[in-house]
Amino acid sequence: MVEFYYPETLNEALELRSRTGALPLTGGTDLMVRYENWSSLPPRFPGSIMALKQLNELHYIREEDDCLCIGGATAMNRILEDPRIPEALALALDEIAAPSLRNLASLAGNIQNASPAADSLPPLIVMDASVRLVSSAGSRDLPVQEFITAPGRTVLQQDELIESVRIPLSFVRQADARQAEKSTIVYRKVGTRKANALSKLSVCFFAHCEDGEVKDIRMALGAVAATVVRLQKAEEKLKGISCGELETVWKSVKRDFEKAVRPIDDQRSTAFYRKRTALRLLDDFISRLQDQPSA
Repeated sequence: MVEFYYPETLNEALELRSRTGALPLTGGTDLMVRYENWSSLPPRFPGSIMALKQLNELHYIREEDDCLCIGGATAMNRILEDPRIPEALALALDEIAAPSLRNLASLAGNIQNASPAADSLPPLIVMDASVRLVSSAGSRDLPVQEFITAPGRTVLQQDELIESVRIPLSFVRQADARQAEKSTIVYRKVGTRKANALSKLSVCFFAHCEDGEVKDIRMALGAVAATVVRLQKAEEKLKGISCGELETVWKSVKRDFEKAVRPIDDQRSTAFYRKRTALRLLDDFISRLQDQPSA
């Protein structure tokens, strides 16, 4: 018999989590699929479950500590309605499932599910987003890229919950509408349909160019390896060079991505298709930057 807990406050939830190790549930749109059972039978949860959707303390979007912070139970549709949300994340959330599911699904839950095909992960990793993990003993912040260690696996401890997702305001300002002429943002989900389908692969690219020079560049690819691929050392090789030289330098940097992109065959696609498409999308992005006007 699965025990179901319904705490009334975050402190009560943390005490229950520490004492019982109950699995946190916000919208349940990932958990119910992961533990689905035969038709008409309840899900096969591995242990007790704790609902978090009712906790007002986890429903917010606000600026604090130089970050745009999104509460752990905040629904995706509410996030989409907030004008402060960076375009890269909005584009990804808009392609997740149907609006009715986005009224339930939370960004924190999508992260905790730790699927390499999760649509939100490439933009979050491009933005250097982090998660704040809380327990009765305190809190800690971890980059999303470090939080996820393998498909379905994270470093979340048995007494912890994701309190919030945190996006650096430095990125929000760099990518906002006032900088649109200097910034290039690409989000692309490749699937059988635009939404209501798991990704064959997804990518998020960002570049900030001024005076014909690459000031910042970030590239993340999902569903092409065990975790989302972002190679910051490779990105560093592209920073500071002129847009006109970008394609030449890219030829050497691309080899790092070719080694890191190691997809698998599954029911949605083949490894060959995923790798070829991911590398072509990277090439197209670099070509687009190459055409940026010089100073």
